[in-house]
Amino acid sequence: MRAFNDYDGLALFIRIIEAGGLAAAERAIGVPKATLSRRLGALEDALNVRLVRRSRKGVSLTEQGKQLFDRSRGAFLLAEEAVAEVQDDRKAFSGNVRLSLPPDIAVAVLAPAMIAFKQRHPEVSIEMTLADRNVSLIEEGIDLVVRMGPIADSGLMFKRITTLPRVLVASPTFLLAHPDLRAPGDLSKVPALAIRRDLVEWKLQGADGQFATVSPKVDFAANRQSILVEAALAGLGIAILPVFMVEEHQRSGALARILPGWEPTPVEMTALWQKDRITERLVKAIVTEFVQAFEAGAAARLLA
Repeated sequence: MRAFNDYDGLALFIRIIEAGGLAAAERAIGVPKATLSRRLGALEDALNVRLVRRSRKGVSLTEQGKQLFDRSRGAFLLAEEAVAEVQDDRKAFSGNVRLSLPPDIAVAVLAPAMIAFKQRHPEVSIEMTLADRNVSLIEEGIDLVVRMGPIADSGLMFKRITTLPRVLVASPTFLLAHPDLRAPGDLSKVPALAIRRDLVEWKLQGADGQFATVSPKVDFAANRQSILVEAALAGLGIAILPVFMVEEHQRSGALARILPGWEPTPVEMTALWQKDRITERLVKAIVTEFVQAFEAGAAARLLA
């Protein structure tokens, strides 16, 4: 039996299968698709085994390919973790990191936290994309994503950063025109502002612990909550918004709280990343930076 020594090719094979194909792997790890295809072919030649079937839709594992992937992936994961553990801080906190962050909270807290992080770790190259949509970490080559709201089981590593309280508000002018807002059921009778027009329901909790579900009549939608704040100030409708975005307008009287006996359910902010990336130590440090930005009081006004 010939000695096997193409461990680089084996690592690329694992990356290709994890990503779901050559094109997706190119986006995820930055190796050209042609190079990946050539290295995959060389690995098959070295093993004298067909590992994948190629088609226009991508690649699919043969029986031998599945066996190799299942048996070798865990070993490479352990190797990556071992390498990360022995790297010194200068090596670990260097290189490129790509983040996808929710726009409004990024501007208020997360981006300032990353600026401070960059000042302490100048060898790290940071690329932030502000987006409300869900992104695919593998297909889009994202190292860390921060999402608002419940998180589905995706097989990714995750950590809750904080929980943001929200408040139900409208302008005094709007409330004068709609004086009969006394109970949750009344909210479905007036114009509402939301991030989507197909938003199904709002959930509210009363002071006595009871819950109420409201189906709002959304006739103004925008996927930026800062726009919804402006729409509420203009008297276009009622809105559920994070406290940090409206507290100054409440203090000035430009916005007023509706149904003070009822609280909108808070929204969780969660960080997600891949476990099997060599950048995990760096990513975890960034997540810790985000958590500390809230815990240390830098964002205390958000939680008032």
